[in-house]
Amino acid sequence: MNKVFLSATFALAMFAYPVNAESPSKKAAIEEVFVVMGMDKQIYGGFEAMMLTVDQQAARLQLNGEETEELKNIYRNWFEHDIDRVKIKAEMVELYAQTFSEKEIAELLTFYKSPTGQKLLEKSPELMKLGAQIGMKEGQLKQHLLIERVQPFIEKHTK
Repeated sequence: MNKVFLSATFALAMFAYPVNAESPSKKAAIEEVFVVMGMDKQIYGGFEAMMLTVDQQAARLQLNGEETEELKNIYRNWFEHDIDRVKIKAEMVELYAQTFSEKEIAELLTFYKSPTGQKLLEKSPELMKLGAQIGMKEGQLKQHLLIERVQPFIEKHTK
């Protein structure tokens, strides 16, 4: 029984190893993709897209322009000083390694180096921001429908 358990454990470890231990060349290729992508800029663009929710929060709090800017600066300070972007990039490398083969990573690199890929990278932060605005606008227009659906649930669970 013990031999069977050890054999099964060893077999599982052998099959699991390639999933968890990507080749250094694959990780280097992913890091090159991130350099070409301007991953730092992409991360910052994602943060700036999130700032739209801060604008909504400021509106709910009825803040004036100066107060809104103060609130945004709190968020920016948090992003600059507390968010570990090195950790985020390391986790993104792992995510890409699990998601894409080495061949696909090479294809991504080729695409992002192309004029179309460069244009996509250049425009992505603004597209993300505008896309978030479109989604928020639609959400605001239909918020009353959500409230109609959620209200019975809240009433049911607050008794």
